[in-house]
Amino acid sequence: VRVEQVLASPRVRLLHDFITAEEAEEILATAEPRFTRSPVRSVASERRTSKTATLGSSSSGAIGRIRRRISHFSGYPDSQLEPLQVVRYHPGEKYEPHHDLFDICDFEQKPRRHVPFLIYLNNMAEGAGGLTTFPRLHVGVRPTAYTALVFNDVLDSGLDDERTEHSGTAPQEGVKYAINIWIRAPRARRRALTRRVKDMLGL
Repeated sequence: VRVEQVLASPRVRLLHDFITAEEAEEILATAEPRFTRSPVRSVASERRTSKTATLGSSSSGAIGRIRRRISHFSGYPDSQLEPLQVVRYHPGEKYEPHHDLFDICDFEQKPRRHVPFLIYLNNMAEGAGGLTTFPRLHVGVRPTAYTALVFNDVLDSGLDDERTEHSGTAPQEGVKYAINIWIRAPRARRRALTRRVKDMLGL
């Protein structure tokens, strides 16, 4: 895995070759029959028009390997990872600018979200859209297959970092696939682990 720093503050980084082509193929095959309308706090919204497949928290196969890899690179135990989800964007489908810092979202798991991992399962061609954008930071990330986009939703103090507002822009051509997985932690643990993650990733 090769780490590329996109921004130092807030911390935004890319973990290249985070999963294998075989793992991506297995995840897509498992997700395909499960796609339903993506929710926003458990409710369908025109702000988010993609489809989502929830794959759960299995410890076996590609799901288990990816969860263990996220735990290794983030420093958080598996119990603080949400169930793995796959999102699919057809041309014209999008998720408008939002924050992931929900106290109540689609799962009962507590406490709040801290770090999102967004793992791209396929490439989007130059000019094809489907970028992950950070409007307040004027940054756009084009999906690269098997690469994880990782960023912190909170400051080192544990307070919300409003700068990490982000969106999934609509593909103009082609279909975008990615894995969403969020990590949750209480504020005190967030502060301790932030330092560990920065050391591990050389940031």
